[in-house]
Amino acid sequence: MKIGLMHNLYGEYSRGGAETAVKLMADDFRKSGHQVFLIATRPKIAGNDEAKTTAEKIYYIDSEFYNLNKHSRCYRASWHIGDIFSFGKARQIKTILESEKPDLVVTHNLMGLGFMTPVVLKKLLVRHEHFLHDIQLLHPSGLMIFGQEEKINNFGAKVYQALTRLLFSSPDKIISPSDWLLEMHKQRGFFKDSKQEVRPFIWPGMETASQTKNGPAKNFLFIGQIEEQKGIFLLINAFKKINGPELTLTIAIRGGGSSLEKARTEAKADARIKILGPLSYEETEKIKKESDCLIVPSLCYENSPTTIYGAHAAGLPVIASRLGGIPELIEKDDLLFAPGNENDLIGKILLMAN
Repeated sequence: MKIGLMHNLYGEYSRGGAETAVKLMADDFRKSGHQVFLIATRPKIAGNDEAKTTAEKIYYIDSEFYNLNKHSRCYRASWHIGDIFSFGKARQIKTILESEKPDLVVTHNLMGLGFMTPVVLKKLLVRHEHFLHDIQLLHPSGLMIFGQEEKINNFGAKVYQALTRLLFSSPDKIISPSDWLLEMHKQRGFFKDSKQEVRPFIWPGMETASQTKNGPAKNFLFIGQIEEQKGIFLLINAFKKINGPELTLTIAIRGGGSSLEKARTEAKADARIKILGPLSYEETEKIKKESDCLIVPSLCYENSPTTIYGAHAAGLPVIASRLGGIPELIEKDDLLFAPGNENDLIGKILLMAN
């Protein structure tokens, strides 16, 4: 079977867990004997219109999505309007699909590729499954921050949802790694006629994962982008208030982040905190072997963080915010803390360390 995967970022432009999940899905399809091609975005490269890489069959479509956070709020607002009705990108995608003739297309995050994509798939009568990663169909930011939940219920968000709901209609199947995220969409009238499945990620090593590490945790680990909504400053400030020269915190950067320099400055005050990266997936796998516990201190509602799957596969217990779909992933040796609550986070770190 020929399968097309679509996601807004991929390969060298990857930033976070969603891109890792798409990569693992592509690899899994290939191992099962399927032909796979991908459609993703990249910043416009002057003088280079080549669409495919040699390592994987990838069609890149030029988009400003990768650099969107560098622009003003006014620019981003107008860009999002254009992205909803991106007829130019829809024509490019239609041409690719007509050439490839896939039996199945699995779409992931389509912001940057344009929300006309489901319309194209329906017109071409291609079987379409959509994989949910975040709330970008409910709000253009794709994020809901703890304490700001009403942002997805205001008038502007409801207009946006009416448009994305109309364009997406009902794909053949909707797949969500968490009940929480699927319910968020169903409550707002999305995907009424779609088959729906809650399917946690399949992570390498999960089937043969060793027992969670025994004994007190001394070496704590954060993996991710350095953004304020990821709770990085909550974590740094909490850790600096904990006594214990034997305790360490490693911050492994995946995909950079707009708050990297601020984080480096904050971390300098404590020699026990080290910041590494940006790192590749393989490099972070090595660091897990030297760590005792992963901390996921998110201030934003997470769907099903891939870092938690990776920690469990490596036998690491997890301390995480009680937000979004995170509680669905918690195992017996993991701990949840109240989101944004520094004292609760400190208490959970000390509990894991003793």
